[in-house]
Amino acid sequence: MNNMKKIVVLTCACATALAAVAFGPPPPRHHHHHHHHGAAVGAGILGAGILGAAIIDAATRPDTVVVQQPVVAAPAPVIVQQPAVVTTPTVVTTPVVSTGHYETRVQNVWVEGRYIDQVTANGAVVRTWQPGHYEQQTTQVWVP
Repeated sequence: MNNMKKIVVLTCACATALAAVAFGPPPPRHHHHHHHHGAAVGAGILGAGILGAAIIDAATRPDTVVVQQPVVAAPAPVIVQQPAVVTTPTVVTTPVVSTGHYETRVQNVWVEGRYIDQVTANGAVVRTWQPGHYEQQTTQVWVP
């Protein structure tokens, strides 16, 4: 239910309640008294005025509108780099004559200790420690 409908329903309910108080059932007639409902009528008129002012205020007050400003991204600065001046030196090359050859060499290399997983005959995996040791490694070395 929008706000205007809520205001109308609330107004009707309050006006009905005020009218019931102000103009309730007539008191029993007594021949020697006179009852005046002036205070009740005044209260009803005052309440209706206050309620009417609230309704007009609510109906004429503009709704709050929130507008999100768009994000403006500044363009990245443009950097212009001046081209470098390259001078090519004159190089005199002489052919390289290779007189060397490769030789196979064997070196001893230390291998750190580590755990190794081994599979037994029944399929179980057993982790065992293999201590550090030297291994021979073959490499090719250029000899001039």
